[in-house]
Amino acid sequence: MEIKQLKYFIEVAKREHLSEAALELDIAQSAISRQISHLERELNVTLFKREGRNIHLTDDGHKLLAEANKIVEQAEDTVRLFHNQSETNRYVIRIGYVESYTAQMLGLLIQTFEGQSDSKIEPMLMEETEITNTLLADQIDVAFMDLSTDLKQHRDLDTMPLFEETYNICVPKEDPIALATNPPLSQFKDKIIYQLYAMPQSIKHTLEQQIQQRVRIITHKQLAKYLLTHNRGFIITPSYHIIDKPNNKWVEISLAHTELKRTICCATRKDNRKHDMALLKNTITTLLSRDATYY
Repeated sequence: MEIKQLKYFIEVAKREHLSEAALELDIAQSAISRQISHLERELNVTLFKREGRNIHLTDDGHKLLAEANKIVEQAEDTVRLFHNQSETNRYVIRIGYVESYTAQMLGLLIQTFEGQSDSKIEPMLMEETEITNTLLADQIDVAFMDLSTDLKQHRDLDTMPLFEETYNICVPKEDPIALATNPPLSQFKDKIIYQLYAMPQSIKHTLEQQIQQRVRIITHKQLAKYLLTHNRGFIITPSYHIIDKPNNKWVEISLAHTELKRTICCATRKDNRKHDMALLKNTITTLLSRDATYY
């Protein structure tokens, strides 16, 4: 039994005339007659009794009509539900982002964009290893991520470079390296280095190769301050993070001259048709590009 057959049956029952039903449905009378016959064979009942050119419902026909109306109405409600959901989804823009300076600016980005658009933004922090595939699978609409060589090879993606992310290293003031200007990474060989915030694996791997030991992980500023104050190690952080220096107990050295850097980009699918995507991209450029006032 098909929804199409039930719709044909309902129309014939309503008009009690095959040719009028065919005219209303804009299909051949023979096609309607054939579908009604299929229904009768499947249900093993007679649905209509014929009287001249008119036809009338049998008792079984009346029973089926009551059920058919319910089934067709439910089917149409279901279609409307998903159509409405699809329309609603057009106004929801999902942004995935890796830990970077963009996380600091997302609140302002959302506030600025939603102040000009009917669309809403749903942000989600993601791992570097999953964000590209999630974007390609159309599970997110926008990705803030590392502009890698692999990403550039995806022809179905648009990528917009935003800014270069670099790192600083905090060094106890008593350490001789605190006086160095643009020290090479090799100068930190055999030094104990802690990362306070998430660091891309590629960046971390490059640093560990240069210092010939593992970078250790801590998660609290207070611990970082203690280690620096007591000359127990160095702390590496993205340049947009600042550790307050009580009484100038340590110095902050920029590593922008080293290979510890990456370009953060905005990536989208070329076939994305979400509402106000062009406006969102313009807002991203205004707030996050290397020429932006806020950057």
